[in-house]
Amino acid sequence: MGAETTIDKSGQLPLVVNPDILQQAILYKVNTRVNARGELIFPCIPGMLSEYLKAIEKLFSTLDRPLPEERKDELNKLLAIKLEQGYRHSTASVLILQYESVQPPQTGLACKLIVSSSTVGEQYKHWIDTREPPLFGSHPDAKLMATAAKLGNPDRIRILDVGAGTGRNTLPLARLGYAVDAIELTSAFAEQLKTAAEAENLPVTVTEGDVLDPLMRMKPARYQLAVAAEVISHFRDSDQIRLFLAKMCDFLCPGGVLLFSTFLTVGDYQPDALVRQVAQLSWSTLFTPRELAVAMEGLPLVQISDEVVMEYERHHLPAGAWPPTPWFSSWATGRDVFPMANARPPMELRWILCRRS
Repeated sequence: MGAETTIDKSGQLPLVVNPDILQQAILYKVNTRVNARGELIFPCIPGMLSEYLKAIEKLFSTLDRPLPEERKDELNKLLAIKLEQGYRHSTASVLILQYESVQPPQTGLACKLIVSSSTVGEQYKHWIDTREPPLFGSHPDAKLMATAAKLGNPDRIRILDVGAGTGRNTLPLARLGYAVDAIELTSAFAEQLKTAAEAENLPVTVTEGDVLDPLMRMKPARYQLAVAAEVISHFRDSDQIRLFLAKMCDFLCPGGVLLFSTFLTVGDYQPDALVRQVAQLSWSTLFTPRELAVAMEGLPLVQISDEVVMEYERHHLPAGAWPPTPWFSSWATGRDVFPMANARPPMELRWILCRRS
């Protein structure tokens, strides 16, 4: 025992002289002064609950503050509530786990869960602040220009551009003589479009707002053509696409046409809840062909054509205009949802053309 401790004959505690024991005591002392502080940020995707919990457990173990077994179930329930809360509010919501070492003599980590959300408009404002224009390409959609050209003299055609952005489609149409009413959700985009149209004295009227808002109304039976390019990819569910289509039926005159792009599944593929959540996060909301058909049931719309956007635009845009943006090809082929370099994802962006009966 002498190698480890020395007995004090006065009856006091043993005197420890063992180097290993002393080293352990020193390490304990130093570790009480070591602080862990930081945060993990997760997209609010409810289907990722179990994976997020594993990541948190791994972090705590790495920091030598393993999560107590009795706290795992509590954390799991709280994560589930917060993820669902953020997901319902916005596809851009994130869950922030803030952690910090507790003060000795306690051990472990103190944690806080915070949901932070932003709107689509706020995210696009960030694009304006951080990206070089043009944000959506320099040329109008070839499918749109071909569709408009078949309607006759531009002087007699009024067009509704839903989700007009900064005017990639609106301005070229107006320059050809079409009267264009534009709806745009993002304030900064709407202002840019107004300024550009006024500078050229073009026949453009800009309305700022959300086309799905019940208070967003346009004159009924006013338009010969309505277009929604890269808009439905922001929708949340089939009810919203149904509402959109019903509104377009109100706005179009009899015989008018509606052109919109949307992600559809390929073949018999049936996306599960996690895939749908990730697709919404990626601004690539997808529907099955059956879901689109159900959304159109009972509406005075007759589908004229259904074409793959990538194939049509690549073959019909002017030379040098392809791809429209550096991100377009990956996004339009579903690779923002399924990042596979050497395989084809089971979804694709398609042009749907309908006529109002």
